[in-house]
Amino acid sequence: MISLVTRALLLGCLLFGGMWVSAAPATANTLTMGSIGNQPMEEIQLFSPVVHYLATQLAPQGITKGRVVVAASIQEMADLMQSGRVDLYLDSPLPALLVDHLSGGNMVLRRWKQGQAEYHSTIFVKQDGPIHTLAQLAGQLVGFKDPFSSSSYLLPRIAMEQAGLQLADMTNRQGKVPADKIGFVFTNDRETNLFWVVTGKTVAGAMSPEELAKQAKGDRNTLRIIHETVTIPRHVVNLRGDLPEPLAKALIEALLAMEHSTTGKPILDNFEQTTRFDPIPPATRSRLQEMTPAVLAILGGHP
Repeated sequence: MISLVTRALLLGCLLFGGMWVSAAPATANTLTMGSIGNQPMEEIQLFSPVVHYLATQLAPQGITKGRVVVAASIQEMADLMQSGRVDLYLDSPLPALLVDHLSGGNMVLRRWKQGQAEYHSTIFVKQDGPIHTLAQLAGQLVGFKDPFSSSSYLLPRIAMEQAGLQLADMTNRQGKVPADKIGFVFTNDRETNLFWVVTGKTVAGAMSPEELAKQAKGDRNTLRIIHETVTIPRHVVNLRGDLPEPLAKALIEALLAMEHSTTGKPILDNFEQTTRFDPIPPATRSRLQEMTPAVLAILGGHP
């Protein structure tokens, strides 16, 4: 049976052309927040308190309500941003780089998700195995989580390519990995990513050190980290490029002040333990700009 919570969410949301939106219709006085995901009910439930809070703070700008739109893909989110149907979009910074590139959007703030301002990824192997360097992965099979994971695909792949290594997608290929390339497959979840390394189906896996400690538990000492990537923001806030300047400024100010608000802070706490929003440091922004060509090449958004 469908639970009362699920039934209420279904009644409060509508499906339009493959994208899910909260029921409030979009008008000039609506603030629309976007997310990308394959579980729209959960996304809408997660983001709705935040966008409704922001709508109340933006009343002087003529905003009277908020709503959430969940897109199924990066391209769909870019289309929504470019057409003005999404005002702000929250995501990991690497997919967000492509959305901004395709839509003309602007990355404006950093979100401290689960108390973290920034994080990085690790590439790990079995402690008792022969692999100690990235170069030794040539001719071997590694596992990544999914094609849009920053910590378990994009960051480690970029690190491998910057080390001069070539990768080969072995998802739909038979036979051995080419001797001069690193073969990779997608495991679809972090637990499998680790399990395949432990059982020898893959030689290496990738995930953040926090996730590795969580998944490995007491077996962490049986694994060896052979590479740690650069750090990137945990999450970022992106605004559509043609958002009116007074509204954009007021929106940024509302997000920055949220941690100090008696009504805003509890919403942040329930928003995946978000600590705050803050400006992206110049060094971090430069690092993301340097990574942009590689991200676009991997995700298919060539300049």
